[in-house]
Amino acid sequence: MAATYPDDVAAHFARFLGSAGVDVVRLSSLGIVTAAEVGTLGPDRVLELAAAGDHPDAQAVLLPDTALHTVAVLDRLEDRLGKPVLTANQVSIWQGLRLAGDRVGRTGLGTLFREPPG
Repeated sequence: MAATYPDDVAAHFARFLGSAGVDVVRLSSLGIVTAAEVGTLGPDRVLELAAAGDHPDAQAVLLPDTALHTVAVLDRLEDRLGKPVLTANQVSIWQGLRLAGDRVGRTGLGTLFREPPG
């Protein structure tokens, strides 16, 4: 998991995931307090953030901040890491489409969107 949050908030989030059966094998955080500051991170910094949260044993990398601009770089993130990258906004939209009955795969939005929501 690669979080923009302060260390203590990121650790709480990792424990929350653990309580749901998700094993967080690496946790990195940037220590950012405000969404406004997160929104200023450019594509290269987002790529660095994701790489810092990666681990050879990780099946995917999670970027959990909705203020983080990731849609335009999802495929680049996955190309760089060689695995799925899940972001807060991406997963939220995917789940909303799934609940609405959408069954269309899409390109350019990462591995999650390539297959129709099921």
